[in-house]
Amino acid sequence: MMGINIFIGVALGGAVGSLLRAGLSNWMVSKPLWAVSVVNLLGALMIGGLSKWSMQTGGGDFFRAFWIVGICGGFTTFSAFGWDLFSLLQRDAWAEAILYASTNFLGTLLFIWIGFRLVS
Repeated sequence: MMGINIFIGVALGGAVGSLLRAGLSNWMVSKPLWAVSVVNLLGALMIGGLSKWSMQTGGGDFFRAFWIVGICGGFTTFSAFGWDLFSLLQRDAWAEAILYASTNFLGTLLFIWIGFRLVS
């Protein structure tokens, strides 16, 4: 059973991650589709590196709750990606939809791997 500290860690981390995403999206306001991709790729890089670091140091439940579930979960946005992809398909923008989906799906796997490898 999770203690209240874990929930507090997720909540605080989620707030920080959401604010970071909003800031980045605001900065990239002219390219909203690619802002989502950048957020998801950066989040994947962070998840890879933080996960490896946590494994090596025994980061613990609170570390995982705050950093990985909270900050990275609040920062990344699969639902916005899904909506953007749906919108592209509705407009029959197939080439852009395939590029967008590939960037997010394959890119996040690659960036998790890179983040994992960067931490020694």
